[in-house]
This record gives sequence, C-alpha cells and structure tokens, in this order.
Amino acid sequence: MRIQFLKYSTYCLALLTVIVHGQLFAQEPVDQEPVDQEPISVTRPEVKYIDAPVAIKTEVDPILPPPTVVLIPEDDPEFIRRIDTIREYGLAVEQIETVGGVWDQELVEELATLGDLQQQQGSHPEAIATFNRAIHINRINSGLYTLEQIPVVEKMIESHLALGEWEQADLYYNYLFFVQQKAFGANDPRIIPILERLANWNIQAFNIGYGESLGVRLSSAQILFSAAARMVGVHFGKGDERFVSYLHNLASSAYLVATNPGLMEELNKPQIRMNQDILRRQLNERSAIPRGFQVGESALLDIAQYYDSESDSVYESAEALANLGDWYLLFSRRRAAEEKYQQAWNMLSGREDGEELIQQLFGQVVPLPAFISNSADNLVAAAVSVKDSMPLEYDYVDISFDVTVRGTTRNIQILSEKTEANSAHLLQLSREVRRTYFRPLIVDGAPVRSSNNQFRYRYWY
Repeated sequence: MRIQFLKYSTYCLALLTVIVHGQLFAQEPVDQEPVDQEPISVTRPEVKYIDAPVAIKTEVDPILPPPTVVLIPEDDPEFIRRIDTIREYGLAVEQIETVGGVWDQELVEELATLGDLQQQQGSHPEAIATFNRAIHINRINSGLYTLEQIPVVEKMIESHLALGEWEQADLYYNYLFFVQQKAFGANDPRIIPILERLANWNIQAFNIGYGESLGVRLSSAQILFSAAARMVGVHFGKGDERFVSYLHNLASSAYLVATNPGLMEELNKPQIRMNQDILRRQLNERSAIPRGFQVGESALLDIAQYYDSESDSVYESAEALANLGDWYLLFSRRRAAEEKYQQAWNMLSGREDGEELIQQLFGQVVPLPAFISNSADNLVAAAVSVKDSMPLEYDYVDISFDVTVRGTTRNIQILSEKTEANSAHLLQLSREVRRTYFRPLIVDGAPVRSSNNQFRYRYWY
C-alpha cells in the first residue's frame, strides 16, 4: 500500500522529514479536578499520515524503514567549519564587488556556493536571499531566461520547501518548466527531467493539500508523466529504465484520479480547462481530460508488454501481470483480475525455482496498489509537520484481518495495547484498513480467502 494521506487519498507521494517521538500535542489534565465542573476532555491529535504496512511473520519482528531525521544544524560536525567557510565566501563577495561592482558576473558562482553553505547550516531565509541575488545578477548579465540559473533555482526551491513556503516552491517549479520549455521546445529530450520534477511536485502538492484546485494537480501530473514516458520511448527506446518508472507514475496518478472523482469536476471551469489545454498543447499531448481506469490500465498493459518483449526476467514479467490483475481487482473487474493472476502463476510454475518465485509473489497478501514504490515513505509526514509549524509524532500498531477473494478486509483486530492516549488513533486506523484493498492469497493461480493476516503500521499524528 502506498503511503497514505488520509484527507485526500488512500496513499500518496513527496519532501523532507523532522520527527520527534514521544510527545503529545495535547496537555495532560491537571491532577486535581475542578470542583463542581465537568471533567476536562483531552483532545488527541488526529492521525495525519500512515506509512506502508509491513507484514508480520512468525517469530520475525517486522522492520520498518527508519524515520528520516533531519540533523539539527548545531549537531552537525561540519557546522563550525562551515561558519568559517561562510565568512570566507562573504569576504570574497565583498572583494569582487569592490573591483567589479555589485553586478559583476563573477559574483554568481560565489553567491551560489555561499547560499549552498547557508542552506546546509539550516539558514534557509539567508540562503534564499543569496540564491535570489545570484539569479538576479545572472539574468542581468546573461539574459532573463538563461539556462545557467537552473541549478541555483533548484537549490532555492529546496529551501522554500524546508520552510513550508509552498507558494514560492510552486512558483519556481513552474518557472523551471517555463525556462526549459522555452529554450528546448516541446520535443527535446532535455526537458524530460523537468517534466518528472514538476509532475512529482504536483503529486506532492496534492498529498499535502496545497493549492486551490487539487484536481488540477492530478490532471497536470498525469499530462506530465504521460509526456515524459512518451518522450523517453521516442528518444531513448522503451528499454530505457525511466520508461517503466514513468509508466508506474502515470498509473499512480491515474489511481488518484479514479479515487477522487469529485475533484475532477473542478476541471469543468472554463479558466481551468483552458490552462490544462495550454499545458497539453505545450507538450503535444492528445488529451487533457484526466482519466482514471483507462489511463492506469493502458500504462500497466504497456509495462507488461515491455517485460514480455524486452526483459529476460520471468519474475518481472509475472509481477507486471500480477500488477495488472491488481488494477482490475481494485475496479471490481474480478474475472479479468483472476485471468491475469492465473497467467502470472502459469509463467512461474513451470520453472525449476517456480515454487520459490510463486511464494515470493503470491504467498502473502499485499496492500494495493502494489506497483507503487515505497521509497518516499515517511516523507509526506515532514511536509505536514512544516505545514502545521510543528513536527509530527509517530507510533506503531499491529493489526490482523482476513482478506477476501475480492481483496477486501474483514474481521479486523487490533493486536497492540489500547490506551486512553491511542484509542482514537486505533479507531482511525481500523477504518483506514477497512477501506484498503489487498492482493488476496493466490493458490494454484486462483484467489482464496485468507485469515489472520498480520501487519505492523507506523502512523503519524
């Protein structure tokens, strides 16, 4: 299961992380109750975000990826050394200004390095000011839309994200796209990286709830991922490792489109529709209408075809078919799902190591969609932390449940201790698990019901 941001989706994509464990936002009641008053009600913070669950196996303690903790600058062993280096670069800037003036082109490189050092120190406002000055000098000397400014703009975006300044990050992401699309045109492969970055940013913005129109975020991401996949296929061939990655991202955005139909109604507004048409024409994409099921199905079919014709890995081919089966199961196409599961099973069963591969692919229920990478786990939590101006806390809970042949959960049981502090959280988690689909256990190529599947969840609040 993809990481989940509860307000907007069953999973999500995203940024940086600051985590502090063991501290509640709400204060504990005082020891002595007020006389002749109702008992004070303690409001616990709601669950904001859930990491992908990890299966609990017999006598094996599940290992979740460690939370990514941003090092406090003062605890960084390089902190003191950088202070001296920053001072040296500051003096170098002053010397260049004395000789060549405040618009000297040589200042750009010195300021870019100085801003990078300030960013490493955690001095993001100062870094942004330094980066901004470097960009301004570069534009005066080399032109408004020079490509030389791109690395500095990218660094400035990092500081805006660290400060939770979503509006500025959004502005500069779009500026990067504008500059490179203007310089290279719509069909030049050099714009592929910015297509990926802008698409990922739109998914991240959706996951943290930034922007007036979240439907536009999903629609834009779908257009950008589609263009990136198409351009990689045209310029580098489908054997390029990015091709399958972008198709998976396209299917991920399609899943979000399909599971948030209400947000797609926003695209009927004339101004929004016109802006999406402009983006589509800029990238030579055929349709700006976001589609969920069809786009995801097409992307996963292309991936299955790629592995069938381009890859020597039988397991990867079977896994691609299983992912396609999962897609059909998510949309209640049970017969189509069973057909793909059976094909994947047959592909592995005739091999010498078939039993081992079958167990690896089908021997455990899997949260869906399974094709979504979990590499971004516990990243959105940091974005929420910045948004709320305080770090989130996290805890763990073990849950057992049955999974039906349709991939739905039944008989959900909380295995962890229930306390006054976590009772509301556990209730939220139970509801979320109830809404989650799993790839059922596959036996002899057919889905079967399984009982007492145990998973550990890490949740953030």
